[in-house]
Amino acid sequence: MYPPPHVAAAFWLAYAAAGMAIGIFTGALFSLIAKLGLVELWKDSLLGALGYLAGLIGGLLMPWPRSTIVEPIPGGGTVITTLSRYQHPERIAIAVAILLPLLHQFYRLRGRRAPQ
Repeated sequence: MYPPPHVAAAFWLAYAAAGMAIGIFTGALFSLIAKLGLVELWKDSLLGALGYLAGLIGGLLMPWPRSTIVEPIPGGGTVITTLSRYQHPERIAIAVAILLPLLHQFYRLRGRRAPQ
């Protein structure tokens, strides 16, 4: 039922890499728009990876109202599927992976424009 540990670790590393890519893209795009310079993108990559993994785990563990889907299949049978958790945790993961680097860049922007 569960994949071997090395396969699961490879998937978690791939998720972290996807989060890093989202974080770098978000941080670089905001930095270019706000003219902050492309510095500290490594922080955005780590925040993106952390956000993606935290959003994915949070989405998997989030309680959700039970939903049941009944699908007829050819030949006269039916397939019934019941879920008690959110069906698309990757959407939450992507949103958090975008939000954390964006907050970091807003913090950088606020620090640059603070009165001295």
